[in-house]
Amino acid sequence: MIEHLYQEYDALYFFEKCGDEKMIQIAICDDAEKDIVILQRYVEKYMDIRKIQYNITIFRTGEDLLNANISYDILLLDIVMGQGINGIIAGRKFRAIYTNTKIIYTTHFSQYCAQAINKVHAFAYLEKPIIEEQIFEQLDEVLKSVFKERNKKEFINFEIIKISKEHRVDSILKEFEVDSIYYFEYINRRICIKTKEGDYYFYGQMKKLINRMKEYKFECCHQSYLINLKYVKRIKGYDLYLKNGERIPVSQKKSAEFRKKLNEYIQNNI
Repeated sequence: MIEHLYQEYDALYFFEKCGDEKMIQIAICDDAEKDIVILQRYVEKYMDIRKIQYNITIFRTGEDLLNANISYDILLLDIVMGQGINGIIAGRKFRAIYTNTKIIYTTHFSQYCAQAINKVHAFAYLEKPIIEEQIFEQLDEVLKSVFKERNKKEFINFEIIKISKEHRVDSILKEFEVDSIYYFEYINRRICIKTKEGDYYFYGQMKKLINRMKEYKFECCHQSYLINLKYVKRIKGYDLYLKNGERIPVSQKKSAEFRKKLNEYIQNNI
């Protein structure tokens, strides 16, 4: 019955198109072994029906989830756990680091669901005992969101400095995917583009670059650094930690405004 229902569901064509996307990373965090088994079984059945590649990681405490330091596409998170921090606290701390993860709360206690939505801005919540039809519906919705975000690619061009074999300095127009850029750094009258593929340089003014990159959610934490907010992991004092492991200085003058912009970005991208 459930399989027939979801074959007729209007999301079927969408998932047939997106089924060859890279693997979906899913985490389940729950302290009840019985609930873990049920959730895992339902998720595996759903992903097999949809023919989507996936990987499931199990955590039994909020601390274990946070200590793993891994981003997931979907997090199924219990609210009340017997040991350690509860799911609301774990979700808030996880959300502060991994802003794109879609959190679906699971709980026996419906009175906590408002906190899950309002404090953590969860994607959804499911009341236990989990029903197959309900979790299938939520997974349809959450995966639509995940795949649509993956397919929203933006590109930007810069005239990159190129040194020829004859040691002649030329420039070439190079296209970058915006999401591949971690940050820009002003160094010795040149601007370095720090990307996933490596470093590139061009001549330019930071002021003009700041205005150009605002629409792509880049903000200044220092007069020499323009940061892609997507890759901010955390701020501690006047140090900014990126998800690629780098540490960037935050100037005292720009700290308050940068934190404000980062908080706005997090709120708008959950």
